[in-house]
Amino acid sequence: MATASTSSLFTGTSAFSSSLQSAITREVAIATLPITQLQSDQTTLTSQSTELGTITTLFTNLQTAVQGIDQAVSGSSFTPTVSDPSVLTASTSDGAAEGNYSVLVSDAGAYSTSLSTSTWVDNQSGSPPPYQLLAGGQSFTITPTDDSAASVASAINSQAGDNVQATVVNVGSGSTPDYRISLQSTTLDGDPVDLQLNGASLQTQQITGQAAQYEVNGSGLTVTSNTPTVTISPGLTVDLLASSATADNITVERSSTTLANALTSFTTAYNAAATEVTAQRGQNAGPLQGQSIVFDLSEALGSIGTYSSGSGAISGLTDLGLTLGTNGQLTFNESTLLGSDLTNSTAIDAYLGSIAGGGFLQSVNNTLTGLVDPTSGEVTNAQTSMTTELSQIGTEITTQQAQVTLLQTNLTNQMAAADALISSMEQTYSYVSDLFASTQANETAIASG
Repeated sequence: MATASTSSLFTGTSAFSSSLQSAITREVAIATLPITQLQSDQTTLTSQSTELGTITTLFTNLQTAVQGIDQAVSGSSFTPTVSDPSVLTASTSDGAAEGNYSVLVSDAGAYSTSLSTSTWVDNQSGSPPPYQLLAGGQSFTITPTDDSAASVASAINSQAGDNVQATVVNVGSGSTPDYRISLQSTTLDGDPVDLQLNGASLQTQQITGQAAQYEVNGSGLTVTSNTPTVTISPGLTVDLLASSATADNITVERSSTTLANALTSFTTAYNAAATEVTAQRGQNAGPLQGQSIVFDLSEALGSIGTYSSGSGAISGLTDLGLTLGTNGQLTFNESTLLGSDLTNSTAIDAYLGSIAGGGFLQSVNNTLTGLVDPTSGEVTNAQTSMTTELSQIGTEITTQQAQVTLLQTNLTNQMAAADALISSMEQTYSYVSDLFASTQANETAIASG
């Protein structure tokens, strides 16, 4: 509430001082009325801004839940099962699809390797010589910082690490070490890996590498690869570990539990947002009662809860076990989801779509972005507008309060001057009155004597 300052409180000495004080109080009270209204507006806007902050949090939580569903139906959430993990392993990423695959690994391939022919001798005198490295069908000049096995291996890895990996191994005992440099190519091919000094090889070739060969889904087409990690389908990658006379089977499935958990989180977030919006309508409504944004929020929730693709085996949320009640709340029946996922998992994928590629998820995410986007969302803009208005009201209250204080000071000074004049006149009147009374008394006494 706006209050008048007491720093210039009027205190008079005349018989009219209380009337003068009442006049000051009345004028200040009238001047304070606009401030009182501004403070009321300030309180209302603050409550509305706080409520919008709450709604922003709840609708952002709902959008996060939508992103969780998107993750649950993406390829990275699918689980691959391999019939013989000793032959190959499999992993999924975005783009993977449910299905059965087979890979016949006719040759897992091999890396070319070599080992120093003899114990490495560190030539500690003078600068280390340049070495020639052959790897990946290329020649590299290796210049180590010194001639130790460790420095030479480090220089190889630093200068040619994309083609070969060098390590220092002890082929002797702890008491009589025999350090040598071991080289291994980084690709599956027949190119030798060799370290030479002045044209002479320092290595003994151990394994001559070869490319991997495999066949996918009995196609009859042999694929050659220089790496053991290959992509056999979008989002499905396998690591070839060993050769096999028979094909290794891979089954890719989505975990129904993962999707159920995501839909449970979505239901919880949706209901929390719906409860808060509903609280802004009807009797004893919240701070946003009567604001158009409440209608927009309700419309958004309604469009989410009743989204339909219009066709397909899965065309609405009820097919996923999600039911929108007359109270505006969602309920989730996991058993319905599991049944649909068992018989129509492809239809579920088509209905849900993805945030980036259409369907329920993209539609809902776009709706929520339109509401709570940090820079352009409707709720964000409304809250920003209120913040600006609150700042302006605060400035106006400060300005008007200063004006009221000045008015009170001026009135106090004016009334003080008037009171002093009245008091002086009262004193003069009292003096003259006493004088007349004394004169009259004297005259009466003379007449009586």
